[in-house]
Amino acid sequence: MTDFVRDEKPADFLLPDSVKGWFSQMYTHMIAGNVEEMDRLYDKEFAALTASYFKQSPWPEPDGDAVISLVDEDPVFLTLYAQIYYRHMFSKLQPTLEFNHASWDNYVAIFDGILDGSLVLDAMPSQWLFDIVGEFVYQYQSFCQYRAKVKTETEVPSIWTTKAVHSYLHRLVKVSNIKSILVNGDIDASPSSTTLKELGYFALICLSRAHVLIGDYFTALQLLTPIDFSKRDQIYLNSYSCHVSVFYHLGFAQLMLGDLASAVRSFVKIILQVHRNRTFGISDPVSESSDSGVGAYYSKFADYDQVNKLTEKALALVGIATYLAPGNNVEDQVHSLLREKFGDKLAAIQKGYCQINTQVLTELFASSAPKFILASVAADAEDVSKDALAFQTKLFLDLVQVHSSLPALRSYIKLYRSIDAAKLARFRSTDVAAVVAEAMHLKVVADKVNSDVHFYLTNDLIKIDEQKREQRNGQYFLSQIAKLQRVVDTCHAQTHVL
Repeated sequence: MTDFVRDEKPADFLLPDSVKGWFSQMYTHMIAGNVEEMDRLYDKEFAALTASYFKQSPWPEPDGDAVISLVDEDPVFLTLYAQIYYRHMFSKLQPTLEFNHASWDNYVAIFDGILDGSLVLDAMPSQWLFDIVGEFVYQYQSFCQYRAKVKTETEVPSIWTTKAVHSYLHRLVKVSNIKSILVNGDIDASPSSTTLKELGYFALICLSRAHVLIGDYFTALQLLTPIDFSKRDQIYLNSYSCHVSVFYHLGFAQLMLGDLASAVRSFVKIILQVHRNRTFGISDPVSESSDSGVGAYYSKFADYDQVNKLTEKALALVGIATYLAPGNNVEDQVHSLLREKFGDKLAAIQKGYCQINTQVLTELFASSAPKFILASVAADAEDVSKDALAFQTKLFLDLVQVHSSLPALRSYIKLYRSIDAAKLARFRSTDVAAVVAEAMHLKVVADKVNSDVHFYLTNDLIKIDEQKREQRNGQYFLSQIAKLQRVVDTCHAQTHVL
């Protein structure tokens, strides 16, 4: 009887050649420190391969023989690849509690290794570095939402706790010395690795974001104090998703603390940037028209949907802020986008009664706010998953109440060159002292937002000096040129089809 000879196949024989090539090339370029090629493989090739082979299934397991054999069992590569593996799981699939635990353990291995020096990141693309800490906060947020829904502590392991997550981010910031570098320009304080400096910078931004998620807006803004957002060479510009995320969460914190003018400026920065990228079809690092002066682009690996969602949320929040602080001198392009996206809701707010205003504003707020979390949940608590949003909505409505009189008051003031406070009080169905207080509040807000209406009070007489806004035609022509170009491109495409 002939002996059966088993056909021994390599561990990776089931993987497509292009996927095997991705692992081999990424490992080779990581060893060589070729950041440009790593960026291409991470940012573009990974997304292309995911679309082709792993749309509804996970990538090869990090501890599987197929992957291990392709990268010479390199522990650093396998640990970093595991972070990508779990990120894909959380973005495309429905991870189980077991995967939550495994992802936490992998993050502990990464951060403990960085902090004790056993894991050295010699060269890494900026987008990947931001995604490491950005995904860390996202998975923390997701697990907190899950924890708020379960009833007993026995169902949930002690992972992704607020204390542990904040501790790791604080320690990354500390070990990178990024605060000293940003505040004092202290070269001596710079870490030996540029990669570690960038990671600490992104950790600082994501720590601020984590505080926004629990409603600690003051601390969120304090953490960002070392970063000078007026400078054009800031590290956040190296990652497009970081650029959008930091200004969205910065603006939201400013909004909730009542600094409406600063909030609008923060939101407008990313709204205009993203809109320009869409309008002019930018897909590579070549944005000459960017306000930042630095090339911004749509990252292939950075979540398109998340970037677009944050931008649309920022636009809705601009609508809220400009209603609460009327007269805000916002770019015409932003006004056009507001009318296009939220015209009906904003019109309802302007024309509605108090109850209608509150209802529409609450709906806009709920859809445009971050997904809040509770920093901790009692072991015997029932489903409290909606409590975080309910509490922040109450704070928002308190802010609305403070500013609720300003839109109507401004509309009256704009009708006159001067008006007696007593007459205005009759229009407002209130007393003179109250209307004077409202007018002073409006004046403070108007000064902050560079309003088109200026006035002053003397002996209970309100004198108004309305200034016409400067006409800015440049953006209009740019927009029309872009529209014409799209029409021309469409005509060319149809001609080729025919």
